[in-house]
Amino acid sequence: MNTHKFAPPFLALLLGVTLLYGVAAIVGLSYAVVGNAVSLVWAPSGIALAALLVFGYRMVFAVALGAFLANVWAGTPFLVAAAIATGNASEAFVGAFLLMRLAHFRSALDRRRDVLALVILAAIFSTMVSASLGVGALVLGGIVSLNEYATAWTKWWLGDMMGVLVVTPALLVWLSPTQTALSRLKVVEVCFMMAALLAVGNEIFGAQELAMHGYYPASLAVFPFVIWAALRFDQRGATLVTLVVSLMAVWGTINGTGPFVVGESIDNMVRWCAFAIVVAATGLLLAASVAEQQRAQADLKQSHDELEQRVRERTRDLAQSNADLRREMTERRHLEAQLISASEEHQQAIGRELHDGLGQHLVSLALLSATLQQQLAKRAQPEADAARRIVELANHANTLSQSIARGLYPAELALGELPAALARLTEQTQSLQTMRCTFHADHGLQIRNPLVSINLYRIAQEAINNAVKYSQARTLHIALTRIEGGCRLCISDDGIGMALAPSRHDKGVGMRNMHYRASLLGGTFEITKNNPSGTRIAVNYPDQGTQ
Repeated sequence: MNTHKFAPPFLALLLGVTLLYGVAAIVGLSYAVVGNAVSLVWAPSGIALAALLVFGYRMVFAVALGAFLANVWAGTPFLVAAAIATGNASEAFVGAFLLMRLAHFRSALDRRRDVLALVILAAIFSTMVSASLGVGALVLGGIVSLNEYATAWTKWWLGDMMGVLVVTPALLVWLSPTQTALSRLKVVEVCFMMAALLAVGNEIFGAQELAMHGYYPASLAVFPFVIWAALRFDQRGATLVTLVVSLMAVWGTINGTGPFVVGESIDNMVRWCAFAIVVAATGLLLAASVAEQQRAQADLKQSHDELEQRVRERTRDLAQSNADLRREMTERRHLEAQLISASEEHQQAIGRELHDGLGQHLVSLALLSATLQQQLAKRAQPEADAARRIVELANHANTLSQSIARGLYPAELALGELPAALARLTEQTQSLQTMRCTFHADHGLQIRNPLVSINLYRIAQEAINNAVKYSQARTLHIALTRIEGGCRLCISDDGIGMALAPSRHDKGVGMRNMHYRASLLGGTFEITKNNPSGTRIAVNYPDQGTQ
């Protein structure tokens, strides 16, 4: 049941609804077409239904009291008036009950289902209750003959239907506490629309020349105003135009002017009533359709805004996740660089121990063995040959330890001379292997960043080791050159080559190590086919302290 923010005391409501219903009923009965009780201008049916929908079922007592007093005022016998009042109250109760329980009616009339429910359940079905009881009471009271029952019933039913469709929507919509204020421009538009409607309505319903000709199409001229009001001013505009058109039509018909005046007054009012019902249903349905469309657009916009908000939130979360990931990657690279640096320092320490510790001991052993060999040789002892062999082994071991020490951490790298370290690595490879090795470096090229130098050196070591083991090459070339924005280290051979672009799982530890060291420098690692045969491994890295 619909409620308002302002709820007067029950007694005040009861008296107010009784008075309003009674006055409207007296006015309607003044145009009675059957006896003193059947009128085609029956606004009280709309007032009664609106009262029950707004203030509750208890207003049925006010409707019954108002109807009884109005009929008694018009000279209807008490018992007949009581029966008619019962029918009027029952009509309002049944209409409100059907709308609220079956249709879940909303008084805003902003849904087509509410308009259809009002037309079908209230205007068509509930008004049959009042027509049946009321006309039945008139027949039993001798006011209407049994032969006139069907005609009287139809007129009663049309009159009540007109009241429900014309008056109830206007009361429900205009008394709603949720009305929005119109802008100044729309107020001007409303005034212009109503002025034009009054002018056109006067030309149609006030025209004497249209009477008695049955020229009904002339009444269609008001429908553009119905459409205008429904599209621009929702239910308020539609109900206002319907009410104004109905008043002008009934006024003209009563005064014998307009297209609905064709003969007897009863026929005139029936035609007018049917016209008012069509106008009301058209305006309400169109306004409800517009409201539903606007509501759908608002829902769609809300969904769109919510989706955009979720996208912004997800984007923000994703950006934060990316930032965290980048930070973690940066920290990981930093830690990996520290690990590599620590590993190189450890290897450097081992190299120093080999050079300064083990190397010195081997030199001392070789010297002592040489002295022993000389003494044994002077005495012509057969052990002199064994002593000489010990000297040779000690010198060879010293050479190997020195070579291992330089491989662990070349002294040139400590001085920031990567080209010199690569040149020595090339010489060592050629001296120890059967292949021809060459090295080239651009003039004046030096790598000042120790991290870059050691990683490039390790990449070159690994590439040379792979070439020696697998390439079956006769020639190996190492080049350190400048390129735009950085430098390039290239190791190429003329061997049997290798499968290009192997999968990640096919790469050996050495290959993955080279790729990782290149990425640690922020560079790229490439393996391509060498012309005319062999393999080329290249590392391109950005400028990081290159001169």
